[in-house]
Amino acid sequence: MKTSNILKDIIFLSFFTLSTIYVNAQQIIGKIYDQVNNQTCTLYDNGLLVVDQNPSNRGFVQRDPSGFMYLRVPAINPLINAYFIDWNGRFIEIDKYRGTRILGTYQGYIPPNPAPIFRVPDYNPNVGIEIKSGVFAPLPNEIVNMDAPFGDLMIANETQAQKCYNNAWSPTTGLDKEKFTLCMVETMAGNKELEIFNCIRNSKTPEEQVLCMFSILGGSKEKEIAAKISECYNQYGTDWSRYPLCMSSAINDPTISKILACMEQQSKTGQVTFMGTALCYGVQNFDLNPEVQIMIECAVASGGEPYTFAGCAGGQLLTRELDKCFTYGIGGSNGCFGKNNDIIKGLKAVGDALNVEFGPNNDLTKTWNNTVNDLVNGPGENHEVVKAIRNVSNEVEKASKNVSREIKKVVPKIKITW
Repeated sequence: MKTSNILKDIIFLSFFTLSTIYVNAQQIIGKIYDQVNNQTCTLYDNGLLVVDQNPSNRGFVQRDPSGFMYLRVPAINPLINAYFIDWNGRFIEIDKYRGTRILGTYQGYIPPNPAPIFRVPDYNPNVGIEIKSGVFAPLPNEIVNMDAPFGDLMIANETQAQKCYNNAWSPTTGLDKEKFTLCMVETMAGNKELEIFNCIRNSKTPEEQVLCMFSILGGSKEKEIAAKISECYNQYGTDWSRYPLCMSSAINDPTISKILACMEQQSKTGQVTFMGTALCYGVQNFDLNPEVQIMIECAVASGGEPYTFAGCAGGQLLTRELDKCFTYGIGGSNGCFGKNNDIIKGLKAVGDALNVEFGPNNDLTKTWNNTVNDLVNGPGENHEVVKAIRNVSNEVEKASKNVSREIKKVVPKIKITW
């Protein structure tokens, strides 16, 4: 039976608000032809589906929460054996144990598939994060903000470093360098940065990384949806064809299908990334400030290996300090995080440049020098002093070449290589 385009749109929208109370069907809008089981079903405009050979066998169709199919057809046990109408008009069975097979066809109106089309992010190869000397990770142009390129400093004091050293040292095996560096990362990083690092460190696959990042960088909605998708991923991995089965008990939320579509389309390219998924889904839903961008790229590039991560996220001066820990121990005239701390010396050099450029009574100069004095005793549990270094760096970096040169030596930042 023919219907107008307006009526088709009304029918389509009605599937989102189907009542569980039987309402007398008004108009036939489609037919399922199940050629395997030799039966037909009639679909009405209120979402009611009736088996023609057995009219008492009836139920309401629903939208497929995964988005990979168009409609979910009523089934006795939809978490084990479910039936769907796909976006190409095929009648599909998905069985938990046997997989997917085509049973027949559907003839009726099917709206355009609303799934987003993944587009590879646009990268400027000259703007990004220096992972280590000679290795550069570009950032998507859509998220780069070169007006505030600096990240958070990573620094500890002698007492904190000594505690990590003692915990990682054994009389029989000596210093466990990875254990020591991991302890230092946990000491120096802020809460959000540490979450990002652990997210990558504890994820076995890119898909797990994406879902973990969605949970910690998105809002409560993204956290809830990431948890549901993770359930399916734990069951079926990247066998996306079975996700409609896993999602049978999920609420009909377009956000779920959007994230899944972004991940599934990326998987066809062989490269699933958080940045790509976030841009496909909507980057505005995440807190992706420069310090977070730096941490993400450094965590991914390092695979969660603490020494590589620290050298990327904390900069070359931090790498130099850690190397001194391995060679000379903690503190003293030669050891790490002692009186010859290269990071503190670098920060004081910035203060000297600010004194020359703006004078010692300038507010920015005083803020910087007071903050550095606080850092001599380590940031402790208060990461606000680290944020002060980042904020002043962003404010004065363009004011003077001399100041800029000194800041770049010590504070992590998004870089331009040309």
